[in-house]
Amino acid sequence: MNKNLLRRAERGFSLVEMMIAMTIGLMICAGLVTIFANTSNTQQELRRTAQQIENGRYAMDVLSQDVQLTGYFGAFRKLVPPTTTAPDPCSLTVDSTNPADTSSINYSINLPVQAYNAPSLSAWPTLPASCAAYLPTSNLAIGSDVVVIRRSDTQYVPIGTATAAGTVYGQANPSAIDIHLGGGTTTCVSRADGSTAPVVHTDGTSWAVLTRRLQYPATTDICNGTASPAGYIRQIHVHIYFVAPCNIPSSGSLCDLAADGGKPIPTLKRLELTATGGAPAFKTVNIAEGIEYLKLGYGIDDTPTAVNSDTGLVGDGSPDRYSLAPSLADMTNIVTARIDMLVRNPEPSAGYTDTKTYALGVDPTVNTNPAVTIPAASLDSTYRRHVYSAEIRLVNLSSRKEIP
Repeated sequence: MNKNLLRRAERGFSLVEMMIAMTIGLMICAGLVTIFANTSNTQQELRRTAQQIENGRYAMDVLSQDVQLTGYFGAFRKLVPPTTTAPDPCSLTVDSTNPADTSSINYSINLPVQAYNAPSLSAWPTLPASCAAYLPTSNLAIGSDVVVIRRSDTQYVPIGTATAAGTVYGQANPSAIDIHLGGGTTTCVSRADGSTAPVVHTDGTSWAVLTRRLQYPATTDICNGTASPAGYIRQIHVHIYFVAPCNIPSSGSLCDLAADGGKPIPTLKRLELTATGGAPAFKTVNIAEGIEYLKLGYGIDDTPTAVNSDTGLVGDGSPDRYSLAPSLADMTNIVTARIDMLVRNPEPSAGYTDTKTYALGVDPTVNTNPAVTIPAASLDSTYRRHVYSAEIRLVNLSSRKEIP
């Protein structure tokens, strides 16, 4: 073989060829990095969106189901709607001997749903002074409404169950309910606290202790032969829903700018009536992050105005009008509720600007329904948002008004 040809065959890339190859390689790497970055950003955005959807749906489901069940007190139907004095939503007093005590839980069950709506998006709802310890303005998101739900548990306490001391229970038959504390073991002839002493009920009548309802046939009931008035024992729930400016406070129990790692996340929460140290108490429970505004409108049934002789109530079970700021008289006639939530993502989205206006509220007779406009220059505009709405029928309250 010719030596020149051999040397030519052994020769490598020239400098120009190597530079061209490196340039092509760098272009391919840059493209791959861009694709990877875009894919990663898209995946993060999908994760944020999924989290926002999940939070909004869960918050709506929890509140909707509780609103739907409000006013359920087992067999008890004889609610006496308050006409002059609203119950104290933050009361921890259980007074079965004085049904006229407006600060007691006994009295409060006569108003199963109690509304405290913010007058505008730049103001807080006006709450009683008794709630200041639990709901100071620093723990309330401005512009959001507060709603109180009262009901019994859907599961009754079986005979022979040891009840928790300080927990509030109700024992009911169709015409009377006995509200009392637990702390004993239930029997066929005792309350949740284990006592068998006569009590005074919400209608002011002194009765013997209520017992659990007899099943049919009587031979299948462990309380067979019990002759006293019958009633199941159920835990009483008082839930106060509100929006807080943060999820986890930086210290103590108050929201501040340092909460949630310096980026406060508005959160739907509720106060739950429970027991601490053998006494009634409220505890705060977080429901869902990212709930920025909670607005409620209520369907009022007050027509016909004459009291129906069969139901003992006015109306017919269907809403006649809606109110964004119901009075005490309106609250005694609520049969539906419209819930609107403005839900934002817990995390900002890079390069996104939200300048939309979100309409909240449900009063069809006025054009002053609240609307939220996000300032384009604010940090809030980098969060994605969505409005969740639901119309809920208060089954227990509306059904009692239906004309047979």
